[in-house]
Amino acid sequence: MSRKKKKKKKGSGQGVNFIISLVALSIIFVMVGYLIGNYAVKALQTQHRQSMQATREQASTPVVVSNQPAPAPPQNSTPPSPQSTSNSASSQSQQSAPVQEQPSAPSTALYKVQVGAFSERANADRVAAQLKEAGYEAVIISGPPHRVQTGAFSSQENANKLAEELRQKGFEAIVVR
Repeated sequence: MSRKKKKKKKGSGQGVNFIISLVALSIIFVMVGYLIGNYAVKALQTQHRQSMQATREQASTPVVVSNQPAPAPPQNSTPPSPQSTSNSASSQSQQSAPVQEQPSAPSTALYKVQVGAFSERANADRVAAQLKEAGYEAVIISGPPHRVQTGAFSSQENANKLAEELRQKGFEAIVVR
């Protein structure tokens, strides 16, 4: 009685090894992707915090307004001819009008509530949409940074009230001028 020897198929062990290798590589790549994603999120959060801090510092910086009149334009060393004197007098009165308006402009500046400053427009659009869903009007000031603002108040007290209301609803809000 002779026994027949069964021949092992070549490559049957190789298939199992291939599958084990494939699973191991998949796990490694998922872990690497997870770590890179965490790093990217932390970097973006840091950038967001820095931009919000810079915005807060900018908002807390007082605006200095000088009530002194602007210096007179330099005079030519040669006296003007009699014909040009009437023309130059009218042009000087036209030039002085805008100078007088500039000091009054900061006193009428409005207080606004800034809800965010973003490097990407898509993020600003997302926050503006959330504000609109909550019933607030949102304005995006193009940047970068793209600033999302709401409200326009003549008194800082009213702007602070809105900012506090928005903070209670989960927004990061600061008052800017």
